[in-house]
Amino acid sequence: MARHLAAVVVLLLSTSGSRGFDCNNSITNRRRRPSTFQTVLCGELTRSNKKDTPVSAEAADALAFLNQAKALRAQASEMRQQLEREKEEKARNKLAKVDSLIDSLLFYGLNNDAAGRDDDGNDGEAQQKSKQQLLHTEEQVVSLLISKRMNYDLVNQMFDRICEQANRPQSIDSCSPLLSLLLDAACKVDCMERKDNPNKRWNHRVERDLRRKLWALGHGIRIEDVENENRARSITGERDYS
Repeated sequence: MARHLAAVVVLLLSTSGSRGFDCNNSITNRRRRPSTFQTVLCGELTRSNKKDTPVSAEAADALAFLNQAKALRAQASEMRQQLEREKEEKARNKLAKVDSLIDSLLFYGLNNDAAGRDDDGNDGEAQQKSKQQLLHTEEQVVSLLISKRMNYDLVNQMFDRICEQANRPQSIDSCSPLLSLLLDAACKVDCMERKDNPNKRWNHRVERDLRRKLWALGHGIRIEDVENENRARSITGERDYS
């Protein structure tokens, strides 16, 4: 009986000693190892610190692209304004050439300085009355149409400019003396035989086409608009059902 009790006591002592050792070891390990919360927090801080540098670089790149786009927009705006100025200057030069052509073809004794035009390039009322006294004769205009090697495009520009400067709508029944003189002279050149006309740029349909245009103006129709519309329909195949 005593032997059995001694064996039980020895077993209990050995078991309690091993547990105490394990407990000490576990406590020591807990002190050495950080908690799960600390580990997660440290990981998040480390990742945030690693991301700081790329985010700043991306922001700098975005700002650089924004400044570059702003500079390009300013450059494009300046180029557009420059093109508009060149376009307006080209239009003014074209009108000045047409005005000079009208003066040299239909009038005598006029030059650019004595043309008496206002700021918009139009003739004043007094100047128009005085210029009518300086009109060339029909034969003189015919001679100039041939010698200056005029063609339909140039005469058409003169036609449009005279209509633009007129103070009233132009029509077949009521047109300015300048248009009447220009069309009558063009008719005489059209009636010439091609072999007798040294101006090979003349197509001998100038007066006919301009009379047709003048008739359309009297009815509020612009021939150019109608021709452009018909040309667009011929390209697209669209039919006019009006």
